[in-house]
Amino acid sequence: MAKKATTRNFEIEDLILNKPTLKYLVIPPQRVDVVIEVTTTGILTASQVASTKMERLEKAAKKALAMYEQVISEEAEVLDVKVGKLVLVGKIKEAEAMVQGANQSIKKALLSAEGAAQKAIQSLLKDEAQKDSSLKEARVRTVLKWTAGGISLATSVAKLVATHGADVTSYISIAKQLKTLAEDVQQQMKAEDELRKDLVVNVQAYFASREKILVEFAKRQLVDMSKINASDPIGSIDAIAAKVAAVGGAAAKGRSLVQIAKDVHGIVSNGVTPILTKAETSRKAYREHTTKTRHKTDGISAEADKLDKAMKAAKTLKLGVQIGAQCMSVKRSARAMAVKLDNRETFLQEMQKIMAGEGMEIDDRTTLQKLKELDKLTIASEIKDIYSFASGIKDLISAVS
Repeated sequence: MAKKATTRNFEIEDLILNKPTLKYLVIPPQRVDVVIEVTTTGILTASQVASTKMERLEKAAKKALAMYEQVISEEAEVLDVKVGKLVLVGKIKEAEAMVQGANQSIKKALLSAEGAAQKAIQSLLKDEAQKDSSLKEARVRTVLKWTAGGISLATSVAKLVATHGADVTSYISIAKQLKTLAEDVQQQMKAEDELRKDLVVNVQAYFASREKILVEFAKRQLVDMSKINASDPIGSIDAIAAKVAAVGGAAAKGRSLVQIAKDVHGIVSNGVTPILTKAETSRKAYREHTTKTRHKTDGISAEADKLDKAMKAAKTLKLGVQIGAQCMSVKRSARAMAVKLDNRETFLQEMQKIMAGEGMEIDDRTTLQKLKELDKLTIASEIKDIYSFASGIKDLISAVS
């Protein structure tokens, strides 16, 4: 019989989504292009291998590859500490050699990634074949293409070591980067207020729509809503179903109380799905904004660390102590901002649970209180402080030059 093949292509723009905070090293994007090819004979045609099956195979591959994110991140963190010890005593060549050695180790680890992804996909396909006779003869092939640069020593750090702290332009380079990062965060936060409002408005619209559908259904069934709290969806559904069952006749249509409640639940779920989808889109947009802001904040802290170390090493620089104090202020504000961003991400995880599925089990009043809490998690003061300190550092170093 002729062989039929179905392929699924996807890309991972950067395998290291959560890059560790490094003082001396830089990890460039680790892009992966993945091709999964499932070949069958006889029963299936290419178009009949369900896209849902291919999606599950993709998830299996991504899960297998995720472990390599941890491998690279942990390698980089250990390496950063070792390189730092060499940098501080001026051994730049030894530091660079150590970085290159680590890159070779990482490359070897990545070579095994294709086999790991293939094994994970084969395992899932084998499991599904036990339940699906049409997949008995299926074969799978996985191909990975890496577009990844190696870990490298940060340019500003290398220059500082090479000049033994004598070249003030090296300090200016770090100070400029610090101010640029602060400006980026300040600019990014201009969109935060609008994204937060979208989330609140869309969640509230979801609640209002669900309540409206419940009330309209009750009116059609001639049910009195005067003693029913529509903000408690489960309670409302049970109460409406009980009243419809009590009326009986044409309203009940011979259905049991359980069946009536199930039908009301389905009607409400179908009605609110588009609005719930919109609310979830808003939540994801806000979550992504929060995550990006946190990454930028980590970058600010890392640059302040570099400059702080450089100031301590440059004993002949008159303003070194003052600049170092400003760096400490930047790091304190960045830490405070990071804590608040973590709180926001925890809040958004809670919102995910609230909006999961139809969300019928939630009490709207409690959820709206949570939404109000979001406004209290402001990071405006930290942003203002970070930008002010970063600008001051740049001015101080410019004055030295």
